[in-house]
Amino acid sequence: MRFACIFTILLSILPSAAWSKGCTWDNTTVRYQGTALEQAKCLLRSVGKGGTVADTEAQLPAHLAARIGQPVSVGRSALRRYLATQGIQETSLGGGLDDPLSTTEGEPAHPALYFVIHDTSNILCTREDFPDGSDAPDAPWNQAALWQSSAQAHLFLTRDGAAYSPQGRTFSTPWRATKHEMSIGVSTRGRFLHIENVQLRRPELDNDASLINAEGHCANDRIAQSPGFTSRQMHLLGLTYIAASLRAGHWLIPAYHAVIDAPYPGGHDDPQNFDLRLWSETVDAAVADIERTN
Repeated sequence: MRFACIFTILLSILPSAAWSKGCTWDNTTVRYQGTALEQAKCLLRSVGKGGTVADTEAQLPAHLAARIGQPVSVGRSALRRYLATQGIQETSLGGGLDDPLSTTEGEPAHPALYFVIHDTSNILCTREDFPDGSDAPDAPWNQAALWQSSAQAHLFLTRDGAAYSPQGRTFSTPWRATKHEMSIGVSTRGRFLHIENVQLRRPELDNDASLINAEGHCANDRIAQSPGFTSRQMHLLGLTYIAASLRAGHWLIPAYHAVIDAPYPGGHDDPQNFDLRLWSETVDAAVADIERTN
């Protein structure tokens, strides 16, 4: 019995072999080990084509690094005034600013800590370039109807800068959307917030290769739009991060879906072509604009 207990404890703290650079999950605390900043440096490692995750920790933009894990200075009233000037309803950013974030089940309950950035990897099975109108409001992948029933995330941000909450979920709703959460179990439900960003993909193929594989699916989805996200998506994603962090009382730990699922077979490759520095600058600019409304 003693051996079994010791073995169980070791399993809860030992890293998976795929985590070569310190993203070690602890089942007891329901979080990765390390400070908030250390976790972010691992969870924001760059993601290459096909889901290859960098071995070296991310070099975070200075302002983003200074924020992560620290108290949020942005006030609710100021953010509300700013959103009104932008024509954005606060409830469209994952729920009301006075609503609590999700928490895990059981005692002690752990509040949401991770802000997970995804892309939708919408496949256009063609050799042609991405269409010029892919960012237009009337593009089919930017329609609410495509996302409102999805079980994949808390929030979808389309390329034209709109936000849709599938099945009425908000950041108060405990949810799981990664292989990591499914593998660990229900203890993780409520610890991660999931934001999908609409992005188109097309296959990477030799000239004489078939677009369709033996299973009848598109051969692959390796080529993503570049830049991966539009400026309107980046702005809305930044505001969503600010609003969620305000509700938490501290700046949440951003993470990439592909890095979270790197230890698992069949892991993901998103987000592709995500410009972390540009996103950090977008958050900086929004915070400055919000604080000027005080």
